[in-house]
Amino acid sequence: MSETEYFSLQGRVYLGLRNADGSRAPARWAYDASVLELTMSSTRETKKESWSGVRGVGATMTTERNLGVNLTLGQLNTDHLALATDGTRMELAAGSAANEAIGTVKPGDVVALEYAAISALALEGGAPAAPLVLDTDYTVNLTTGIITFLTAKTAVVAKTYEYAAHSLVKVFESTKSEYYVLFDGVNSVDGTTMRFRGEVHRVTFPASETLSLINDTFGEIALTGEAKIDPVRQADPRFGLYARALLVDAA
Repeated sequence: MSETEYFSLQGRVYLGLRNADGSRAPARWAYDASVLELTMSSTRETKKESWSGVRGVGATMTTERNLGVNLTLGQLNTDHLALATDGTRMELAAGSAANEAIGTVKPGDVVALEYAAISALALEGGAPAAPLVLDTDYTVNLTTGIITFLTAKTAVVAKTYEYAAHSLVKVFESTKSEYYVLFDGVNSVDGTTMRFRGEVHRVTFPASETLSLINDTFGEIALTGEAKIDPVRQADPRFGLYARALLVDAA
């Protein structure tokens, strides 16, 4: 039995894939999470008796139990972006592109190339075709692959460019993966020894309601997960249907 203590928990949140057979793939640290909350609700049906004359409650029956997971992530990476957008992560190997058509442009036009993380860009345009000059005819952000044109040209083509390996997220194209959530918590109240371990066995994360792309302060990703009963662990009395919490005194 653990000690009884005042508490203010901090700790690390880990997310791991729950495989189709219910087994757990290794989890990964979700980095700085400002919110980890379990939301619990239940629905009860009541039966009013008819013999007392006051129509009192004669019986109740629980008809539904729901467990949610609110998780707010403070750092951005491809995995977090995929969670936030219900998306699929895709890894692009390094390579080269040729003859990517752009067309007619005028000063101030902006064009995004098909790839990012580019180098060795060569543009041609005009009739007859001639090389475009960097910082005279156009500027380019090599990291994002976005070109801004400074002069009017026709029949512009990205003749060649190289691109480094990079990743992307296809929004709303997830395979509806299921996760488990693991929390390794420590009680930050002075003089306490309690450690907290929490596990939610089976969670899905719909897309975030909003994802702010322009921020006045630190950005965050707010996720609202939906827990489901875990049929693999329900038979083991140590785990429970949805989740479990362990309070352990530090040695």
